[in-house]
Amino acid sequence: MRRRTFLKTPAAAAVPAAAPNDRIGVAVIGCGGMGRADLADFQKQPEVEIRAVCDVFRPNAQAAAKLCTGTPEIYSDYRRILERKDIDAVIVATPDHWHPLIAVQACNAGKDVYVEKPISHNVREGRLMVEAARRNSRVVQVGIQQRSGAHFQRAVAAVQEGKIGKVHFAQCWNHNYSSNPKGAGNPPDAPVPEGLDWDMWLGPAPKIPYNPARRNFRAFWDYAGGELTNWCVHLIDVVHWALQVDTPLTVTSSGGKWFYQDARECADTQEVLWEYPGNLLVRYSTLTHNSYGPNGHPGNKSFGSYGVLLQGTKGTIFIDRAGYEITPQMEPHSEKQSAGSSAAYDDLIGYGQFYTALTPAERGATSFQHLPHVRNFLDCMKSRQKPAGDIEIGHKSTATCLIGNIALRTGEKLRWDGAAERFTNSEAANAMLRRDYRAPWSLPGL
Repeated sequence: MRRRTFLKTPAAAAVPAAAPNDRIGVAVIGCGGMGRADLADFQKQPEVEIRAVCDVFRPNAQAAAKLCTGTPEIYSDYRRILERKDIDAVIVATPDHWHPLIAVQACNAGKDVYVEKPISHNVREGRLMVEAARRNSRVVQVGIQQRSGAHFQRAVAAVQEGKIGKVHFAQCWNHNYSSNPKGAGNPPDAPVPEGLDWDMWLGPAPKIPYNPARRNFRAFWDYAGGELTNWCVHLIDVVHWALQVDTPLTVTSSGGKWFYQDARECADTQEVLWEYPGNLLVRYSTLTHNSYGPNGHPGNKSFGSYGVLLQGTKGTIFIDRAGYEITPQMEPHSEKQSAGSSAAYDDLIGYGQFYTALTPAERGATSFQHLPHVRNFLDCMKSRQKPAGDIEIGHKSTATCLIGNIALRTGEKLRWDGAAERFTNSEAANAMLRRDYRAPWSLPGL
């Protein structure tokens, strides 16, 4: 975005001028694509100074440093950053399996945290992150930036005001098309690339030889959970927010690695069903062989169809990052026609049909999301209030997706006790709510 355009936006206009001695020292831990995107929007804030960047792959850290207006220190070990007194907040944009340990240790070190979703690799880690934030009175914002988008806020308000009536069914999806079932292939183990600390990249995950396929970390159970813990965290979070729920009662899932013939482990084709209190059924699906959504929806973005559809008694609302639209539910009516004129008859039953809308149609265009989400985090650092994407909110949305993968891997319909964060009908599933860390890494309470 050009600076002139940015200064005209409402988000920019709301940014307070920072005093020269009131700088917020920020460090970026994990300097891949999302880390650099975070860096860009943090750097636009007048009181922020990027003082350190960290990545176990040195070329990533060097690329991030070049984006900075200042001269940040470059690190490969995040623990050196947490020792610095001039770092007030850290951005955690590493592969998923590193999020919990870094975030907890940052809270313990007195840092506020902006952590990307999914917040954790497993449910127990997520709860420990919430506890660390509360114990240390830290502001922890999760990168569920749709919560800060004005059009998402309008859409959610419309649902909560009852414009679409009572919702009993919601669905969300992300469907993409690939013409290459070979995917990333099945490469053999290889020498570690220059500049990469592979042991540090693995961190608490099991020790294995370097394999280039595993750099696509979202495709392997040791580091992530496929698209369910990638995209669905964003989407299910909108469902939770709009319908004011956050804990399902049951979960079941089907699917698997059905399209790709490569080294990945996580599902490329999957459907998940959650039952929530209040007679609410929520569905999620992901595809890689077809980009069309439910009812042939072509999608509003070039990368396929995705979004959230809430179906209520008065209407249906579709929401994605491009905007939202309310389609009214039409109520049928009949009226008696002239008995003497067959031309007046409808379907030869003697009645005319007409339909009236139960709610007004409405639509809204896109809005800034990531930039105001960053702004919200910084404002909350000053006020010490909970941010829009507070860690507890992010944990509930992440956990919902994590238990979907557990249902897939166990093949069971699981009953979930949200208060205890345990399943009530499967010890095999409960064993997957946590995992052991590889020495010397440890997370107390895990």
